[in-house]
Amino acid sequence: MNKRGMTQQDLASSLEISQPAISSYLRGRMPPADVLYKIARIGQTTVEWLLMGDPTSEPIMIKEKSALYGNQQQLMDLWASLSPPVQKNLLMLIRHLASKLSL
Repeated sequence: MNKRGMTQQDLASSLEISQPAISSYLRGRMPPADVLYKIARIGQTTVEWLLMGDPTSEPIMIKEKSALYGNQQQLMDLWASLSPPVQKNLLMLIRHLASKLSL
């Protein structure tokens, strides 16, 4: 981003993702493979360099809490925003629906 004079919003727009996603990647969350590939292309580098960096530098530690992406991550984020009673009722509903659909 610095080499290209890009802001987080510029990069987000180029990748067609949100600026908060860029921010989370800069804080250590691992982007999905397709996003890594696009970042490498924009930065005229390789995915390997993005993952490993300068081989003489200290290793980069990924601070990712989970390996969920896309719809799974969105579902877990929404779940976490619900109150415990709502989570309990929703879980009962999902179990009921799953039992009916698996017949």
